[in-house]
Amino acid sequence: MTRPFVGIQIGAISFVDEGVEQVLDTLESTAGVNALLISALSWSRGNAGRALYGFPDHGAQEPDNLQGGAFWKPNPAYYTSDPNNLLAPDPLLKGFDTLADVIPAAKKRGMKVYTYYCETSSSAIRHIWQPGFHQYLDRDHWGRTATRPSLMNPAYRNLWRSVIDDWFSNHALDGMLWGIERQSPLMDIFRADSSTGFDEFFVAEARARGINVERAIEGYRKVDLFLQGVRKGDRPRDGVFITLLRHLLHYPEVLMWEKMWLDAHQDMYHEVTGMIRFSDPKHEVGLGIWQLINTYNPYLRAQYDQSDYGRYADWLKPVLYNTPAGMRFAEFSKSWQKGVLADATPDGAYNALANILGLEEFIAPLSDAPMAGFTPEYVKEWTQNLIADTGCKVYPGIGVGVGDGGNSKAITPEEISASSHAAFEGGASGLLLSRNYSEADLSSLQAVGTVLKERGLWS
Repeated sequence: MTRPFVGIQIGAISFVDEGVEQVLDTLESTAGVNALLISALSWSRGNAGRALYGFPDHGAQEPDNLQGGAFWKPNPAYYTSDPNNLLAPDPLLKGFDTLADVIPAAKKRGMKVYTYYCETSSSAIRHIWQPGFHQYLDRDHWGRTATRPSLMNPAYRNLWRSVIDDWFSNHALDGMLWGIERQSPLMDIFRADSSTGFDEFFVAEARARGINVERAIEGYRKVDLFLQGVRKGDRPRDGVFITLLRHLLHYPEVLMWEKMWLDAHQDMYHEVTGMIRFSDPKHEVGLGIWQLINTYNPYLRAQYDQSDYGRYADWLKPVLYNTPAGMRFAEFSKSWQKGVLADATPDGAYNALANILGLEEFIAPLSDAPMAGFTPEYVKEWTQNLIADTGCKVYPGIGVGVGDGGNSKAITPEEISASSHAAFEGGASGLLLSRNYSEADLSSLQAVGTVLKERGLWS
């Protein structure tokens, strides 16, 4: 019997709270987990901390208020500046090295171990306790310092060269999962958030490409101010969508800048894949594809041609959390209906997006969407399509513990069973249990183990 890949994303805090051997015992015995995806470097509670929305039936039952950073001891020989600046200052994790303390124990059990990093789009994650992190920060279209790193900043790229060289030179890793979760500046403006992509490195690249920098920035600002007015109730005579298109047509430099930003983003994870394989071509590269990219947002779907992933990855993890997807897609459609699609009613915007994105078969009406989720067939079809487009192994991201405070359909063993079966029916080579072990009830993990046994994939 060939065991499929069954991975789980996990942070250092779980090993500290429950003990390394206890966690590994739990993962093996409940869900047949044979691969760990460790958030060894993270500032995101969702990826590396305790649960954000209620606590599961294991681990500590109080918030950890994660600050984040490096949860392993960096080797100074691999860095051009003091890597101790990266060390997470969290008292709970002091003295624990999530790579040195976990990898040997996992390897004894035959588990694969990967590092996991998510290049998050969240502007709310602020590395304010990280000495020197300001040197990596981008600027927005108003010239303000942004909260996220610049994809063109040589110092930021060099940091990742150093981290990856350190990881793979000093630890028995099998590979790395890189999470693709950034949005272009126009999409940041569409969601009424601060943007990135306007620091001196982007400006220099724009001038090298012959883009009129001043016109581009003026165009972004006009779109931003226009949508700010729309959200306050302004309605131009020609309609919101037509007026928005007019702004973009009058400022084609905006779309030229968007393409430049996309090139920088893709170049970042293309470079990462090469660095991972540098020390050993056998190291595996996994790419995690954000649900906003692969499902909800038509602009991002257009930006990212799935076939591109197949040139760089050994396997792919599409985020296909179908249970909370009803609420998340409804919230996405509502956000666009307040701005870009303000000409439509809330139901009209929701239904139009569903039609454009090919989601009509998998969703409930807007009023029922949060508590209905997406049907499991969505997981099957999206898995099939990604395999067809890339030829890669696909390990769908199954949401075994993505909380939201009770605003969406509950994640139950029955839901997890249905989505796991659907993934395999779609041709999946395995599963990647997400978002974080610290969020998942043991019954959720047991549901995965039951599916494996029912399909004859684990005994």
